[in-house]
Amino acid sequence: MQPAHFSAINLDPARYIHSLTPLRGLAALWVVLFHIDVSLYYRDLGALLPRASTGIFSQGYLWVDFFFLLSGFIIAHVYGERLQSSNKSHAIKEYLWARFARIYPLHVFTLALLVVVAPLVAYFFPAVIDGSWKTYFAWSAIPSHLLFTNAMNQHEYLSWNIVSWSIGAEWWTYLAALGAIIGLWRKSLLIVVIGMLLSFICLTGLVYWLPEKKLDITFNYGFWRCLFEFIVGLGIYQFYLRHYGRFWLKRDSIFAVLLVGIAAIFHFKWADLIVIPIFSLLILSAAYNQGVFFTILQKPFLQYLGTISYSIYLIHGLWFFVFWFSFPFIKESYELAQLPLLAKCGYVLVFVAATLVSAHFSYRYIEVPGRRWFRPQSFTSV
Repeated sequence: MQPAHFSAINLDPARYIHSLTPLRGLAALWVVLFHIDVSLYYRDLGALLPRASTGIFSQGYLWVDFFFLLSGFIIAHVYGERLQSSNKSHAIKEYLWARFARIYPLHVFTLALLVVVAPLVAYFFPAVIDGSWKTYFAWSAIPSHLLFTNAMNQHEYLSWNIVSWSIGAEWWTYLAALGAIIGLWRKSLLIVVIGMLLSFICLTGLVYWLPEKKLDITFNYGFWRCLFEFIVGLGIYQFYLRHYGRFWLKRDSIFAVLLVGIAAIFHFKWADLIVIPIFSLLILSAAYNQGVFFTILQKPFLQYLGTISYSIYLIHGLWFFVFWFSFPFIKESYELAQLPLLAKCGYVLVFVAATLVSAHFSYRYIEVPGRRWFRPQSFTSV
């Protein structure tokens, strides 16, 4: 959520949950680090950190689960009351159009950019075309990206802007979870808990049904991963409304313990599903906290990081390709078995800097104007 939208949605600024915005930005950066690690590891240049020793970076895909949980929480915060209105059809239309305006312009921009640039690169630099090129830039996958069905098992690969599978999953979740948004609003705690438990059980079943037994579920059943976690996020908000756990979760010590717990889950590569309740508690703790961590999270840079987090997330998918297809030439030219540590650090800095600068401009010139263009003035955005 962003303060600029208070007037558009009649949301009292006192209800704006400031500390959640930077968490979204930090989560996006961790996903960037995950893909940096992926680009090194699968191009045989060595991971950022030894994968046998730690999952700090290799488990970074779990921050997408944080996004899904947080999305359910924020949607409930902004739209929950509005969707209870007597004129539900208008409220639903407003909600869906606002969500479409929020995510589609930048999504279609990154897709269009790749559609234009990829053939030009292939024409002028045919040596870059390998098996992964043909998979990533498969023309048959274009319709699924345009229709947001790229997380519904229509293909056996990630394609084009590879991170956009989660955007498609989010869009269809916005529709599919409408009943849950309305149905769980201010219901008894028992009903809320049952809804959350059923969603978590379904998520567990999905994870253990698949051979990898992980939450790294993307182009195939990513929609279901998103839907189940989004519903859990809706339930978390009902706890927030009632101030459950506030006495303990508002404390800096609890917030710190949760961060350490998340780091431990990543480092020791514990079962992915453990992170869902920990992320849920982190969201509540951040929403309640008014102490040291609240003060830290109000820093302008961290707030802005959260503001442009959607751009960070989508734009870094483009930079992934730049380096992914450059690495074979770098490796061959310098006869590298692995990338030296200093070079890895430099790569991280260059990738992150390029992503942040690009995201700044895509937010300003694509994302924000796109929202205004797609969305009637009276409609909500978040």
